[in-house]
Amino acid sequence: MQTSLPHLFSEMALKTLTLKNLLVRSATYEAKAGDDGRPANLYLGFYRRLAEGGVGLIVTCLAYPDRYGKLPRAPGVEDAGCLQALSAVPASIHKVGNGCKVALQIGHTGRQVPHIVPDGKPVAPSPVFEPYSGITPRELSLPEIETFIDKCADAIDFARRAGFDAVQLHAAHGWLLSSFLSPHTNRRTDIYGGSTQNRTRIMTEIISRAQKRVGDDFPVLVKMNACDYAEGGIELPEALAIGKILDDAGFAALEVSSGTWETITRDPQVIGWKAEPIAEARKRINTVKDEAYHREFARAFKKEIKGARVILVGGLKTPALMEEIIAGGDADLVSLSRALIREPDLPNRWRAGRGTRAACVSCNLCLETVVEKDGLRCAVI
Repeated sequence: MQTSLPHLFSEMALKTLTLKNLLVRSATYEAKAGDDGRPANLYLGFYRRLAEGGVGLIVTCLAYPDRYGKLPRAPGVEDAGCLQALSAVPASIHKVGNGCKVALQIGHTGRQVPHIVPDGKPVAPSPVFEPYSGITPRELSLPEIETFIDKCADAIDFARRAGFDAVQLHAAHGWLLSSFLSPHTNRRTDIYGGSTQNRTRIMTEIISRAQKRVGDDFPVLVKMNACDYAEGGIELPEALAIGKILDDAGFAALEVSSGTWETITRDPQVIGWKAEPIAEARKRINTVKDEAYHREFARAFKKEIKGARVILVGGLKTPALMEEIIAGGDADLVSLSRALIREPDLPNRWRAGRGTRAACVSCNLCLETVVEKDGLRCAVI
């Protein structure tokens, strides 16, 4: 089929994995798994619709390698007992997705979700007060960090054995891995703190140990911040240094984002997470020039990163703009989430030449639906 978006709908390799197009479904919290962390029909149906819609790569909701770092009704990947239920996810996507690939996102909530921890003390690299929750977390010991690294490496192996095509480590937005990378939240003086190299050590150790289990060819992606927007946090120059370390360590792709939940307490607009009335939301991402608000970050990464693919996420709605971004070399792939919550069939429509802008207005009211029985949905339709 001929398309007016030849770059967007070209193939690309992630190590030995071939993607049918350059559209990535970015992960978001869905609350559609069972309370026991097992994906059920609700979860599978959600991902089947995404796969049928034509996206090249789906990144799933944050899966927990440790139950004390989970989100409610998120999928679990903390032991081999998850394999049977978890394997239904890639099997379902591969069956209907016409070449669609799927990566399991793995991560730990860390200092930002205290209600899950029995004693109310979430863990972090350092005991730095967290204004969003109003709690000071407990500092992880060295043995606990080593155990967590092994749990993440095991989770990557479980994902491969379950049939996933790749994994993504969530090291953005203030979650546990993100808080290790950031000098704002990591004030350790041991081998996991201090220098940029030391703060990135947890990431390089995870992929090193994972590769001993799964080999070098299984793609491990990472979502990371180009800027924390927090005083004393990561800013672009250090983010680029972290990106180079991750690239050298063997990560297949870097999805470039920004901000933390702590950021919301000061300026919720800076990363576009605030739920607000539709009329107000339209003013924020109203025209094409308002989209792709991480584009400059991605462009900087593309100039510095030589091996890993760079994925741009944030406010994308217009297919012609995405084509321009790819054709101009500002990113290797583009990533959407909220637009595909409302219209999961956008990729098929765009490929067929119906290149209209996504209907999503970025009101973020979908974020408030996760408390409902069936979890995430578009709150507008």
